[in-house]
Formats: sequence, C-alpha cells, structure tokens
Amino acid sequence: MTTLLTFLGTGSYKEVTYVWQKAEEEKVCTTHLFPKAAAEFFQPERVLLCATDEVRTGKGKSLFEELTQSLGNDRQVQVVEIPEGKSEAELWEIFDRIVNAIAGGETLILDITHAFRSIPAVVFAVVAYLRRTKGVQVERIVYGAYEARQPLRSPPQPEDRAPVFDLTLLLDLMDWLSGAEALLDRGDAEVLAQRMEETHRRLWKGRAAEELPQKLQNVANKLKSLSQALHLARPVDVLRIAHELQPLLDMAGEEFQRWAKPFAVIVKKIQDEIAPLAYKQPKHLDAENLRRQLALIEYCLGRHLTVQAVTLAREWLVSRAILEQGKGDWLNLAEREETEKALGAAVQKWCRGDDSAAIPAWLEGWSLAKEVAQTWDWLTQLRNDVAHCGMKAGASSQANIAQKVQQIPHHLQPLLDGAPKSALWGGRAFIDLKALYGEVAKLDDLPLYLERARELAGEGQEVVLTGQAPIWLYLAVAHALHGKARRLWYDSPVTGEVLIFDHSAR
Repeated sequence: MTTLLTFLGTGSYKEVTYVWQKAEEEKVCTTHLFPKAAAEFFQPERVLLCATDEVRTGKGKSLFEELTQSLGNDRQVQVVEIPEGKSEAELWEIFDRIVNAIAGGETLILDITHAFRSIPAVVFAVVAYLRRTKGVQVERIVYGAYEARQPLRSPPQPEDRAPVFDLTLLLDLMDWLSGAEALLDRGDAEVLAQRMEETHRRLWKGRAAEELPQKLQNVANKLKSLSQALHLARPVDVLRIAHELQPLLDMAGEEFQRWAKPFAVIVKKIQDEIAPLAYKQPKHLDAENLRRQLALIEYCLGRHLTVQAVTLAREWLVSRAILEQGKGDWLNLAEREETEKALGAAVQKWCRGDDSAAIPAWLEGWSLAKEVAQTWDWLTQLRNDVAHCGMKAGASSQANIAQKVQQIPHHLQPLLDGAPKSALWGGRAFIDLKALYGEVAKLDDLPLYLERARELAGEGQEVVLTGQAPIWLYLAVAHALHGKARRLWYDSPVTGEVLIFDHSAR
C-alpha cells in the first residue's frame, strides 16, 4: 500500500500553482493546500493526515474539514491526532503516534510542507526508524516551496508557479552517513557498499546521463570483501584486498564527487586508515608483512573487534616463530601446528619449570626465546578466555579481558623489532593431474585440462604437480604454468619433491 503522510497547520495558506517536475515529466495543481497537490501528483491509496487539536477543532477547523473532504473522495483518509510539539514529551508522543499508524512493508510518501515548528525533524527520525524496524519503503519526501514561487509577488496569484522540492536525498544522506560511521568506527562496509551498488544500479537502469559510473560497483565489491576479511580475521586476505583497494579509490575519485558525494568526503580518511594494512605480496612472509599484520591487530583493537584482535595476535606469533626458523611453508597447517607444539614446550620449560620439555634447536637458540614463551603463554590464556565465551569456572571478567587486549601490541612489538631479514613464501597449491582427466586422458581435451590447471594454480603461488598422468600432460601443464606459478614442483612416492622451476627470486 502507498501512503501519503502529510500535515496541516493553522496558517493563512494562499492559492498558487504547485509544479512537480522530474526529468521530462511535469505535473501542476492549483490549490492553497499542498496536501491536495501531493495526493494528485502521487496518487496514494491512503492518506495519513497529522493534525493538532487546534487544527481539528479550533482555528484551523475549516481548512481541516475542507482538506479531509477533498482527500476522501478517492481514497482512505486517516487522521492522526498529534500534540503541538512544545516539549520533549510531546515530540516523543508525535513519534509514537505516527509510528503506530504505519504498518510494516508500506510504501511511504512524506510531505512536510505544512508541518509546524520542529515536527519535520521528528518526522525524518520517524521514517528512518520505520525503514529499519518495519521495512517501510520511502518513495519520496517532498516540500511545496511556496516561498520560491515565480513571480514572487504579494499577494500571490493562482497562476504563480511554486516548485515542489524533492528532499529524498536527505534520507539517502542519512544512509551514507550511517554507512560511513559503520566503516570508520567498526570496519563494517556493508551499508556503504549497498549505497554504492544501489546508485550504480539506478544510474545504469535509467541511463539518463551521457556518462555512467564505471567503478562504483568495483569499489563496493572490494569494500565488502575487505570488511568480511576483517571480521573473519583473515590477515592474508586483508593485506591483499587493502592493496587492491587503494588505487581503485584513487581512480574512482571523480565518480565519488559526482554520484557518491558523502563517500567522497571520507575517502581520504579511509585510504589513510587502510594504507598500513596494504601489502602487495601478502603470502610473502617477512618483517614488513608482520608489521602490516600488527597494524591490522591495532586496527581491530581501535574498533572494538576484540575476538578478531586476539585471534590474529596468536597467529601472528606463530608466523613470527616460523620466520625465525627460516624455512618451511608458513601457511601450511601441519607446519604451523608443529610450531605451536614447540612454543608449548617452551612454555613448559621456561614458564612452568619443566626441564624435560623438548625444545627444538632453532627455538633454543633464539635470543628472545624466553620472552616468546612468556608471550605465548599469556596469549594462549587470553585466547582461551575469549574463545570459550566465559563458559568455565574462573573465567576472566569482561573488564579484565578488555584491559588485557589493549596490551597486545606492547607484547608483540619487541618481537617484531628483532625479526630476521629473510623471507618465506607460503600457500602451496597441489594439482592432482589424475583428477583433471578422470579415467582416460585424451589429447583432444588438453585445452580443458590446462584451463582447469591454471584455475587451480592461481597467481604467484608455489605449485606442486602430482598424481598418475601421461608424460605429455605433465609437460603441457608445466609449460602452461610458466608465468603463473612462482615455483613449480613435481612430487611422487618414488622421487619425492623435484623442483621444476623457481621464479621467486625474479
């Protein structure tokens, strides 16, 4: 149902010709009561007429009776009795009465032309509330600009034309500002991305302008991906997406100014905040990568993403320990679990006094080994407190956890300062060639096999080829992965791993 929400006061309204114009369409209505024009322009099925007691039974009674009679000829009219809004309590009463008069899922047209005093501000809050709580769709917010009529003469004449202003963009602005607040305060880009997508879709659907946005949709997708990676505590993804987003924000600057002005105001601040998180090669573990990950932890702490910060801190320390070892695939689960066992043994020896704990040589020789053990012990207890959701006897209080998580950078920074200058690659892609073809490998299907192999290899990863397959398939796949794989291995039970090529040093 489409509902016109309108107001009537006790003013001395004069007859003019109200003009509603959108694109090539123009509608006119000559009247002294704008709600009549709004009803004619937008043809609502129902009218909610908000009026005070003074309007209904006092000074404005004749206008009230005239308006309700004319509006009720073709549609349902419901009068909402409201106070004058002279106190905070009366403003809340107006809020409640309007909210209760509108059902969920309605389409709303809001006319604030004859609303009195601060009532328009209250009504804006009402419609914002209804959109979020009752799924109300606000089609239009309008204002009959009597004071902007042309010619501007006194007294006005019926033929004087008064424009009707479309104020819907003010509600859109509230959404933009809400989205900006969510991104800056909580790292949540969902609302902003939605606004960009809606703007992109609306402009392309209407195709009213010669120029159309080309980058808004891409920015929206990247913002959503970054937000999701942040909230899922995926540091490799965050570093990669932040790196991809930075130039995209620069390239889309003109589009923001033209079609997403509220975002244009904060884009520089967003760039400044994500710049420390951006890293071109997030699977390349070195001191700089760890520095970016530490910046990500601090970013989460600044936005009260406590669970994410604690989880990231624990994994950060595992990565730092693997870098200290100087070998292995730092993104391999088995290697990370092995490192965790070594750190656990260090806790037993240096924090619990168990001299029988077996410590690997690389950890024993680390100058910061005891500090690392103490930090691992502290982080493990903090992580367990958070991960078990307080569901254990003796769980730390919320206040205690909140205080501890703010200390995370203080514990990790000294370990970063002593990081070696070496680097490790991570994230192997395993391609079983037997799985490419199934039962019988067919030379005619080679293009399909190569396309699938390229998809599995990704870009810039370390790739291992394995599985039963004819030699021509191995040769063809190896050739196809030149320029895509950073390093290519062959692995079989007989030979073990054999290096085919290594482009990581280029």
